[in-house]
Amino acid sequence: HTCVSLTSGAAKCWGRNGEGAVGDGTNTNRSTPTSVIGLTSGVTAIEATQSLSTCALVAGGNVKCWGFNAGGQIGDGTTDDRLTPTDVSGLTGVVAIATGWSHACAALSSGAVKCWGANVFGQLGDGTTEWGLTSVDVVELNLLS
Repeated sequence: HTCVSLTSGAAKCWGRNGEGAVGDGTNTNRSTPTSVIGLTSGVTAIEATQSLSTCALVAGGNVKCWGFNAGGQIGDGTTDDRLTPTDVSGLTGVVAIATGWSHACAALSSGAVKCWGANVFGQLGDGTTEWGLTSVDVVELNLLS
């Protein structure tokens, strides 16, 4: 699937939607850009993953994710797929986002970095291989240092 943020701040997605990656409240594949429910303005960045989840950075420094969630990559404390955008728990002051196969990370205005999702190979950077169903601190990393 593919997603874009428009200059108006709205989010649109299209493509494979089996787990809700398009964010339109359905599992129906979309061959044309479709509005993401609840994201009609304020989107400053959007990341679509190969693992059928999506995250958006919204005005005010919050992150919303949706779609496939078997690895906890939605960051809402569950492994339930989400058909519409859901707040990532415990994140504020976000200035940038990045996503991987089954995880995501956010850079905060403080310089700290937080990640969430699958952590089989230590990709969350917290010194463990425990999955993060909510955001965890990347240890010994401050982007302002």
